[in-house]
Amino acid sequence: MKKMLCSTAIVIAAMLGVVSCENDLTPLGASFLGEDPAGVIQETEFDVKTYSAPINPVQTSNFNSFPFGVYDDPVYGTSTYEFVTQVNLAFVNPDFGDNPEVEQVFLEVPYFSTPTGINADNADITDYRLDSVYGNSTIEIEVRRSNYFLNSFDNEDLTARAIYYSNFENEIELNEGELIYGSNSFVPSAVEEIVDESLTTEERLSPRLRKSLEDLTRWEDIMLTTMTNSDGQVVKVARPELASASNFQNYFRGLYFKVVNPGSVGNLVHFNLNQAKIVVTISQDTDEEDTDNVDDDPSTLFIRRNSDVTINFNGNKIGFIRNDFHPTVITDIQASSDDPANGAENVYLKGGSGSLAVIELFGQATSSAVGEAPSLTAVIENEWLINDAYIDFYVNRSITSAGPKDPERILIYDYDTNRLLSDYVIGNAVGLNSNLNHLGRLERIDNDATLATDPPREKYRIRLTQHLNNIVQGNLENARLAIVVSQNVSLIGNSSVSNTVSPNPDLELIPISSAISHEGTVLHGNLSSDLDKRPKLKVFYSETRRAN
Repeated sequence: MKKMLCSTAIVIAAMLGVVSCENDLTPLGASFLGEDPAGVIQETEFDVKTYSAPINPVQTSNFNSFPFGVYDDPVYGTSTYEFVTQVNLAFVNPDFGDNPEVEQVFLEVPYFSTPTGINADNADITDYRLDSVYGNSTIEIEVRRSNYFLNSFDNEDLTARAIYYSNFENEIELNEGELIYGSNSFVPSAVEEIVDESLTTEERLSPRLRKSLEDLTRWEDIMLTTMTNSDGQVVKVARPELASASNFQNYFRGLYFKVVNPGSVGNLVHFNLNQAKIVVTISQDTDEEDTDNVDDDPSTLFIRRNSDVTINFNGNKIGFIRNDFHPTVITDIQASSDDPANGAENVYLKGGSGSLAVIELFGQATSSAVGEAPSLTAVIENEWLINDAYIDFYVNRSITSAGPKDPERILIYDYDTNRLLSDYVIGNAVGLNSNLNHLGRLERIDNDATLATDPPREKYRIRLTQHLNNIVQGNLENARLAIVVSQNVSLIGNSSVSNTVSPNPDLELIPISSAISHEGTVLHGNLSSDLDKRPKLKVFYSETRRAN
């Protein structure tokens, strides 16, 4: 009897499981390989409307690395990148001892680099690859003292962080101070730095801008002052401004890294400011006798010791972006933005204060004014189960030539809420291999094409399977989407967009990974003369409605 009851329970449970599966369908996404309820997975495509939107100056005070130099984009033109940074003492209120003197000062700003192995000609040397350098032409640069104080909090709301934008350069220029370092032929080098080469033990550093600051008198004035001690002697001591972090920040307000007379070519590098520093070496008297001294000079009877004072670049920072775009590009972007109802022949993507593309699925975003796109209404009424959905965005090679300046990744998000789509997976790898199923890397196809009239077809595939299922199920409105170039699609967060230059209430934020990007491209839009390269929403679906 127990065996019969157990068998009966198993059969009932199995029947209930079958019934449950037939009445509680779950979207399966792009990995779905089984048969749909009707036995056939069907395929269709829908229109996608696209148009460009210019981006006003962007917030740069939240960047985690800062581009510096000149970038020449083959389509857009020249962009110049500069920055200002606060500096802080590694240790405040230093005691420099008796008779202090500045012996040497070094500026060190590392590049982002990766060791690639031992040098083939010299086993003592490590070879490096610079990770974020674009271009190899020299530029003229200056590092100046900044007299502008960068507040941490908003003057009008002390509970909010201060936001600085990429067009804040004029304020800094009006308050720039003395020259700290200058070069008329700066170009990043991948060669490691060797410190104390004349000594038996050498220190080897990763590639960086490392320069001796020769004007020691200036640095003595920055670090030291004179006073009369209790014995009536005039002595050198640390300046009182070095007594606390706030005093020093108000005294030495920052450093301004600027490009002088930028041309149409140059180089762009990302500095690792988390490890940047100025090291001031100061010697002082000790009470240790110099046993090697052979003369009677009283000043050499005792050994002098050196100590280092480190000034870090770990305060507030602002990056500046000056675009010198070609007039035709500016005209095309503005014309596209002014006519969103019809879309555009081309869409322009440029990082920073450049341009993005607005996307409307089914050729029309849902709004109270126009309602829902008829083609979307039909999909919802038929209760489609979306097994896969994607859009191929083709690069317009009649405008932009193929080469190393192509952005490797683009990012899609909700234009109105600034949220990533549900297809995005948090923590899914890092760098160029992050979220490849959702955000395809630049895909090169037809690489055998050799004729100028038949250039390679190159595209980005953006997969929207879960996003589309959420729309069909009524969990989301068919809102406008946006695509932008991205240096790193793993970087989460937004940068504010200033509306003081050209008010645009629709565009208040963009992804920070686009704000920090310098790259640009041009994609075929929905009005492209090449019909095969117009963006289309391609859908693989199953119909779940059953006839009675």
